[in-house]
Amino acid sequence: MLNLQIKILFSPSNSKFIIMSENLDATTSAPQGKGMAVTGFVLSLAGLLLNNVMAGIAIIAIIAGGSGWLMYLWLVVNILGMVLSIMAMGKLKKTGGKRGLAIAGMIIGIVGTVWAIILVMGLSVAASASSDFSNEMQDAFKEGMKKELDNM
Repeated sequence: MLNLQIKILFSPSNSKFIIMSENLDATTSAPQGKGMAVTGFVLSLAGLLLNNVMAGIAIIAIIAGGSGWLMYLWLVVNILGMVLSIMAMGKLKKTGGKRGLAIAGMIIGIVGTVWAIILVMGLSVAASASSDFSNEMQDAFKEGMKKELDNM
């Protein structure tokens, strides 16, 4: 909806008409990108807070013989939150909106992403150690069983 307001001013001293117009379009006055900023902030915060929970679950899964794929999921959530916050900052800067939530989402997203990368690297080391330990235990069990069978 486009509203156009026209003002006609008359100056008696100069005998001139001055015509002024203003665009009162309501859709262009609201800054764009607020929803993206909120989404980026929420994803970044959720990723940061749930990194440690998912790390604990992934460690249990690795010990039980599974894989720690959940940490990769939270790494993606952190990166997605950070990217959305950065995109929202750009949109809000162009349309003149407040960028505080987008900046907070970006910072939290960066911290969460770095923390998730550290946790993923640690979990990959733990998975490797768990696999090596499991192989050593299987070899020791096989040798022990072979000795018991030889003694019979």
